[in-house]
Amino acid sequence: MSDGSAEFRQLAANLGDIAAGAYDDVDMVLKKGALNVKNEMIADVSASPHFHGMAGAITFEHENTKGLIRRVIGPDKARRGGALGNIYYFGTSRGGGSGDIEKPLRSEEPRLMSALDALTAKWAGKI
Repeated sequence: MSDGSAEFRQLAANLGDIAAGAYDDVDMVLKKGALNVKNEMIADVSASPHFHGMAGAITFEHENTKGLIRRVIGPDKARRGGALGNIYYFGTSRGGGSGDIEKPLRSEEPRLMSALDALTAKWAGKI
């Protein structure tokens, strides 16, 4: 008679493999989503007659540490034109604020959620 410990160890091993693979898949989906958001931000600012010069300052950084996947997207103040980001998106008492910082996120959300749903289905079938 088995006490189930062998099956439990096998399940634990399988879940560990799934977690590692799923992490890499989620990282790739988020990287693609961040690139799409960045590209839309660049397109939006490039269409502005006053702020098009900051298009080259829009970047995205990525961080993968201790199970955390993080992307930071937007104007980099250290790059030429990047300091204009605050004025473009938020404005000052003298004007500005014509950029919609959330528009690219709203555009990307359905694609991102669809891709994450597909990954959930893929990995759920392997448990």
